Amino acid sequence: MKGNTSSLAFTSLAHFANDGSALFYPILITYYVQLPGMTIPYLGVMAILFNLVSGALSTPIGKHADRTGSYGLLISLGILLLGFSAIILSLPFVLHGYIIPFIVFGAVILGCGQAFYHPLGAAILTNTFSRDATPRVMGINGSFGSLGRAIMPTVLVVTLTIFGDFHGLMIYSIYSFISSAVIFAGLRGVIPRHSGMVSKTEPENNNANSVSRTLMPYIYLLTGAVFVRSLFLVGTTTFMPAFLDGQFGSKAIMTTIISLAFILPIFGQPLFGLLTSKKGGKFTVVLTFISSTVFFGLFLVFSRQLYTTVLFFSLYSLVAYSGFPVFLGYVGQIVPGDISGKANGIVWGVGQTVGGAVGAAIITTFTLFFTVSVSIELMFVFAAISIIFLPFLPSRSKLEQKILHAS
Repeated sequence: MKGNTSSLAFTSLAHFANDGSALFYPILITYYVQLPGMTIPYLGVMAILFNLVSGALSTPIGKHADRTGSYGLLISLGILLLGFSAIILSLPFVLHGYIIPFIVFGAVILGCGQAFYHPLGAAILTNTFSRDATPRVMGINGSFGSLGRAIMPTVLVVTLTIFGDFHGLMIYSIYSFISSAVIFAGLRGVIPRHSGMVSKTEPENNNANSVSRTLMPYIYLLTGAVFVRSLFLVGTTTFMPAFLDGQFGSKAIMTTIISLAFILPIFGQPLFGLLTSKKGGKFTVVLTFISSTVFFGLFLVFSRQLYTTVLFFSLYSLVAYSGFPVFLGYVGQIVPGDISGKANGIVWGVGQTVGGAVGAAIITTFTLFFTVSVSIELMFVFAAISIIFLPFLPSRSKLEQKILHAS
C-alpha cells in the first residue's frame, strides 16, 4: 500500500490502539478501589495526573513532528509507552506495599503514551489528503478509534476476569507492543507532503508568520471551547464506570452499557466527518455541542432505568465522542499543513487533554464532599457553559477572507 491508502490504514490501526486505552484507567479504578487504603479521591488525582502529562506534551510533540517529519515513528512510540504503562499499572495488584508509587508512575507513562496519536494522526491525514476531503477521512479514521474504545473495556474486563488482575494487564501490554511494531512498519514509508518543511533553524517567511498571527487567535478560541467541553466530558468519563457500577451493582452491566454506548461513535465519526466536509467545521461543532448537552441531560434524568440509560448514554456518546473529525477536521480546514501538528497539538493537547485534567480535578474535588452520582450531576453545568463559545467561532469563509488580507 502506498501514499493515501497506507496513511489511512495504519493511522486507523494506531487510532484503534490509542483510543482502546481511553477508558483503561477509569476501568481500573473499579479494581483499584478494592485495594488496601485506596479511595475514589486518591484515584481521581491519578486521572488528573495522566491528563495533565498528556496535555502538556501534545503541543511540543506536534511541533517536533512538524520540524522533523517523524510522524509515524512518534505515533508508534506513543503506543509502545501505553504497553509499558500497563506493566507498571499491573504491579499494585502484586506489590501492595507500593500501590500509590506504582499507580503514579503508571499514570505518568500512560499520559505520555496518550499524548502522541491525535495531533500526529490528524497531521498525517491533513498533509496526505486534500483539505476538503480531510474531515471525511478523519471520520473514517476516527471510527476505528471509537471501535477500540467500544471493544477494549469489555476485552480488558474479560481478560482480567479470566487471567487475573496482574496477568491480564501483562497480556494487554504485549498487545500494545505488537501494535506499536506493526504501526511503525506501516507508517515509516509514509511521508506527508509538508513534513519537515518548518526548519529548526531558519525563520519562517513573513507571509507564513502573518498568516499564523491571523489564525492563532481563532485556534485559541476553539481551544477554549474544547477546553470547557472536555472539562465536562473527561470529568464525567473518569467516574462513569464507577457511577454505572453503583447504579446497577454489577460490573457486567456497567461494562455492557459502556460497550454498547461506544459502538455508536464507530458510525458517528464518519457521519460527523462528512458533515464537517460538507457544512464546515463551525456547523458541526455547534451541532455536536448542543445535541450532546441535551442527550446527557436526559441520561441524568432517566439514569435509574436500564433501558433509558443505554438509550440516552448511547446517543450522548454518538455525538460527544466524535471530536476527532470535528475539532481537528475544523483545524485542518483553516490552517496550512506545515503548522498542522502544532495547531492540532494546541487544540487537542491543551483543549481536549488539559481541559480533561481540570475536569478530573474538579470532579475528584466534588467526590470529597458528595457521592459519585451527585458529582457527575454537578459536572453538567460545564456542558452548558461550553455552549457560550459557539457564537464566537468563525466560519471557514470568514477565515479565508482574513487569510487573504493577511497574505
